[in-house]
Amino acid sequence: MSEYVKPTRSRARKKMPRVLIVGELMLTLVLFRYLINFTSIVSPAESTVWRMIINFVSILFMLGMSVLVVRAILGVPSARPQSWRSVVRSSILLFISNWLLSVLDLQGIIYSGFIMSPELVAVPIIIAEIIMFLPSVRKFYTPPFTDTPPLKSWLLYLINIPMINAESYRLVCSESEE
Repeated sequence: MSEYVKPTRSRARKKMPRVLIVGELMLTLVLFRYLINFTSIVSPAESTVWRMIINFVSILFMLGMSVLVVRAILGVPSARPQSWRSVVRSSILLFISNWLLSVLDLQGIIYSGFIMSPELVAVPIIIAEIIMFLPSVRKFYTPPFTDTPPLKSWLLYLINIPMINAESYRLVCSESEE
């Protein structure tokens, strides 16, 4: 008579690599940056309609980016490939938006509030990207019963090309189970 062992939650879950905690901290810094920008953009008196429109658009942009970053932070421990993709995308988008805002601010086109220098923002983003592309982290985000896809598949996944298609995702049964 064989004993049935009921699977517990701890056995069913993958263990999150500890290095992802650093990635979560980097995302928290990104969120902190957006929250600081909220406080510097919102000003009670603006002299022109153009400035009010720019502030309104900036606030909407920062709000949308903050929502994306919060979703990424909450998704880090989920082991879902979509969470991996949102973390990588949000950090890249932060760098691009910060660089664009700094260029527009230097040109005097807009006043965008608190802007970190692009070099200062690049350091934590590069650290976060390196962490997200580590083999142990990619393995954590790989769907169950599959091999870890090559790096090229992960890069293509960033632009919505499926990492694992239906043909490659097959359960292989041993001969004794047939």
